[in-house]
Amino acid sequence: MYEPRDGSNPYLILLISGNVIKYDVNAMATINLSTVFGLTHPPTVDQAFFCQAEEFLVIQAGDGVTLPLIWDGALLRRSVGIISATNTPIGGVTPFNEIPAATCMDYYQGRLWYAQGRTYGAGDIVGGTAGAAYYNRRDAVIKVTENPLCIGGDNFTVPSNAGNIRAIKHAANINTQLGQGDLFISTRKSIYTLVVPVTRTDWIAADTNKMPVQKVAQINNGWVNDRSVVAVNGDLFGQSLEPAIRSLRVAIRNFNEWGNIPISTAVNRALQFNDRALLRFGSGIEFSNRLLETCLPRQLPQGVVHDGILPLSFETISTLEKQLPPVWEGMYEGLQHLQLFTGDFGGRDRAFSVNVSVVTGNIEVWELTTDSRTDNQDSRVIWGFELPAFTWSKEFELKRLAGAEVWLSKVSGQIEMTFEYRADSDPCYRFWHHTSFCTARNCQEDGLVPQCPAYPYPGAQTYREGWKWPIRLPKPPVACQSLGARPTDIGYQFQVRVTVKGWAQIRGIILHATEYGESIYGGIQCT
Repeated sequence: MYEPRDGSNPYLILLISGNVIKYDVNAMATINLSTVFGLTHPPTVDQAFFCQAEEFLVIQAGDGVTLPLIWDGALLRRSVGIISATNTPIGGVTPFNEIPAATCMDYYQGRLWYAQGRTYGAGDIVGGTAGAAYYNRRDAVIKVTENPLCIGGDNFTVPSNAGNIRAIKHAANINTQLGQGDLFISTRKSIYTLVVPVTRTDWIAADTNKMPVQKVAQINNGWVNDRSVVAVNGDLFGQSLEPAIRSLRVAIRNFNEWGNIPISTAVNRALQFNDRALLRFGSGIEFSNRLLETCLPRQLPQGVVHDGILPLSFETISTLEKQLPPVWEGMYEGLQHLQLFTGDFGGRDRAFSVNVSVVTGNIEVWELTTDSRTDNQDSRVIWGFELPAFTWSKEFELKRLAGAEVWLSKVSGQIEMTFEYRADSDPCYRFWHHTSFCTARNCQEDGLVPQCPAYPYPGAQTYREGWKWPIRLPKPPVACQSLGARPTDIGYQFQVRVTVKGWAQIRGIILHATEYGESIYGGIQCT
């Protein structure tokens, strides 16, 4: 997501088959910048890397060989790379060293950091002497003339047993001059932190004899890639290889504990099916007070897509005095996501998914919204949840499931609900009940007006959300449990799964059960 320097709305820059594509999400207009400027990247490299420093977007091909393309909002050109230690003039013009071929990058403390295998370095500080007057020397961030290690290609190095660098990221820190915390360099095994010299003088002096201090921040479980690492306040969330999702702040806080526990145990039912070989293509954003991380990657001809998004909500029930921990909200599914994006559009945060159409196979851009009751025009959303297993505080007594009551509010339009149940540890849910009802949204749905004119019209009725209170569920149909131990409506505990199609809020569910007077050795069997 490219942020123009003039403050106008951001737009997407995509690299598709080596072509740099500009896509305006408001106008839904596409420009092939590679065609305009005659510059492309190799089309068969499976992963590219992007980073914006000031107005300069650096686009790395990802092969570690091809020099990056640089987009400044008006001109697309190729970097000249590292020419020499002395910036030897060519034709009377000094072509300053520029950002070389690399992989993951980060714009941190006025410098563009980049990784090359196990090494990492940085360009000049913004406003440095290598910058041009035309850009008010802001383009110094894409030059490499100050630090002798970076000019010579030696750079700073992580230990050989750690593997190649997968991500370079920084978090916020209100106690620093620039509001930025330490720089974190991650391989898939470990995460390191670097105390970066702030002044240009100290940066120039940082050579092999006076290198910045590099420390181990996380000895195990580094990030699998840079796209899935998301900064939220002073923390960094990212995916690791287990597979899992981890909080760096939680890991550092529990440094003296024995375990190294991820924060994603609640969604292991989805994460356990992740293909670890494809985790490096994962993506994550922070949107609407939620962390959104992709999951379930699959390889398609168009690229690696993800069949699910795992949302972690930071907006839990809280008061001014007390804030409850974040909660996982299950999984969003329905699209084949290539990558997630977020941007500031005139003060409004908007989120987008670039995905592969399940219908046509085309690469599409969809917007993730928070203010619509339907999906994709007027399609009702299918959603559901599982309740805990209820024992009625009588864990060691048999019960017979007798019925239930469900209370709904904020009903809008047609609603369909399906209820399923299971007893004890039965792995299979059993059908219980299906119901449907409607709270009209307009005169077409209420059926009261024979000829429904366009709204508004004289005497038009105002349509609002409705309620359904209560919905009564009958006794469940009875079958045999999976192991034939007893009928499915008899058990020590019962769990219910609800599937809803449409817009409504479920206010409460009450399960009814009766005691089943059977001795402990009754040996109830199905006939």
